[in-house]
Amino acid sequence: MVNIRKIISFLLTLIIILGINYGITILFKVGFIDYSFVVGLISIVVIYFFSSSGGFSSKNLDMQIQGQTGIRMDQKEEKKFYPSIAFFTAILYTVVSVIALLYTYKDYF
Repeated sequence: MVNIRKIISFLLTLIIILGINYGITILFKVGFIDYSFVVGLISIVVIYFFSSSGGFSSKNLDMQIQGQTGIRMDQKEEKKFYPSIAFFTAILYTVVSVIALLYTYKDYF
């Protein structure tokens, strides 16, 4: 049986990405497909950045704590990334947008 939480995460991520793309379409008065690839790539990067542990933001927070308290945090933490449904949704959106973009502009290649 499929986990309902994964379906909700997939749909919510897809709606957010589509909403951002639609907002850019309205804001810049361009075609929906024109910025879909860029929105997909940015979504992948943002989801990766906020889903990983031990990255820049974690090290920055450790340095702030050390500066305020004088207590050094454990620095042996490695950066780990656990891909989520949201990450795979962003990848799927990007792949579909590339295919749609290539099909739309096939006469220009």
